[in-house]
Amino acid sequence: MVFEVNDYHQLVDLLRKHPEWREELRRLLLSEELLTMPQLMRQIEQTIAEIVEMQKRTEQVVAELSEAQKRSEERLTRLEQTVAELAEAQKRTEQAVAELAEAQKRTEERLTRVEIAQARTDERLTRLEQRVDRLANEMGGLKAAFGATLEEEAASVVETVLRHKGYRLLGDAVNLRLNGEVDVALRVEDAQGQQFSVMVESKARLSRRDVQAWAQRMRSAGWQKRLSKAGYPPPYLVYVFAIRADIGAREAVAEHGIGLLRGEGEMIAPAGSIG
Repeated sequence: MVFEVNDYHQLVDLLRKHPEWREELRRLLLSEELLTMPQLMRQIEQTIAEIVEMQKRTEQVVAELSEAQKRSEERLTRLEQTVAELAEAQKRTEQAVAELAEAQKRTEERLTRVEIAQARTDERLTRLEQRVDRLANEMGGLKAAFGATLEEEAASVVETVLRHKGYRLLGDAVNLRLNGEVDVALRVEDAQGQQFSVMVESKARLSRRDVQAWAQRMRSAGWQKRLSKAGYPPPYLVYVFAIRADIGAREAVAEHGIGLLRGEGEMIAPAGSIG
């Protein structure tokens, strides 16, 4: 039987009308391998897609590893630089330690010399202290003798001055020791019969401050009360006696109205009595 063109067209029309026949015809015409080819191709395409995805992830991982490697190399470079710096610092530290050890050695040598010198100094200081103690004792004796001589000179001068001025001495001049010493104290009476207490402060060298302190003390009510209790009531004739009085002292004497005595007599008379 001959299969003509018209037969072919009729077959095509029938297959269009009956799609279920096409699968049967495909099984008749194609081998088993060709039939499974589409499924196999789909599996291959899926596998290729998976491989492509895996390749993509692999490339991403490789990129990340490359970046991590780069960071590691940078850290390693910094670490190597730090190690080099630490090695240099260690070298400098060792050199400094060596220098310190040498300096310590020199310091100990100097300290030994200082200790020896200090021992000699202590010995000399001990001898010097002993000499100072002897001199202090001698100076104490001289000072006491000079003080007594100064007070005696002041007492002699004031007694002479008061006699020449017409006062009658009611007793000897004394050194009055209260809570604050009076170098010379005595009682006198003038021609009219009025009695006075004479108070004298003596200084080898008289300054303005000495005069001010003495004048303020003599004008103190509490001090006058102690003097009265000791037998020397007001009014007071107040003097300062000095071997040497500077200009400021002379000015202060005039300002405070008290008298100034020196070895040659009365330099400035009191402006009046106090109290």
